[in-house]
Amino acid sequence: MNTCLKLITDMEEWMKRSLVILLFFALALSAGCSKKAIKPVPEGAVYYNEANGVIQALLKGYINKDAGAMKAVSTDKGYAGIAPDFEKFDSVKLSFTTKWIDVAGRTIDVNVAWEGVWTKGDKKDSERGMAVFELAGTPPRLNAVLSGSPFVYPKDGPK
Repeated sequence: MNTCLKLITDMEEWMKRSLVILLFFALALSAGCSKKAIKPVPEGAVYYNEANGVIQALLKGYINKDAGAMKAVSTDKGYAGIAPDFEKFDSVKLSFTTKWIDVAGRTIDVNVAWEGVWTKGDKKDSERGMAVFELAGTPPRLNAVLSGSPFVYPKDGPK
C-alpha cells in the first residue's frame, strides 16, 4: 500500500511540475507573439509624403496670397516659374488632386489634376487642368512646373 501511495504521490508531483512547465511555455509563447513586428516604411511612401507636403504648401500659399510660403518650398528657379500675380484676383478657390508620382533618384514629378475659380470683384473665371510639378533636392522643393501650371490663371483677370 505504501508503494501504491508513494507512486500516486510521485505522479501528482510529476503532474504539478509538468503543469507548471506547460504554463510557463504557454505564457512565454503568448508574450512572444503579442508584439507585432514593425514594418519599415516603404521608400515610395516617404517620397509621397514629402512631395504632398510641398504641393499642399504651394496650394495654401497661393490661396492665402502668401508669396513667402510659396517661395519657402521652391528653388529660385522654381519660384521664378510660378511667381504669382496676386493683383489679378481678389480670391481663389483651388483644389489639387494628386494623380501619380514618378520618382527618379531625388527628382520627383508630381502629376496633379487641379480645378479653380478666380474672383475679382463680381467677375469669376473658372479653369481646370493637369499640372506636372518637378521637385528636386533634399528635402524636395519645387524646381519647375513642367506643364499646366494653375498659378498662371487668370490670364488677364476674371472676365
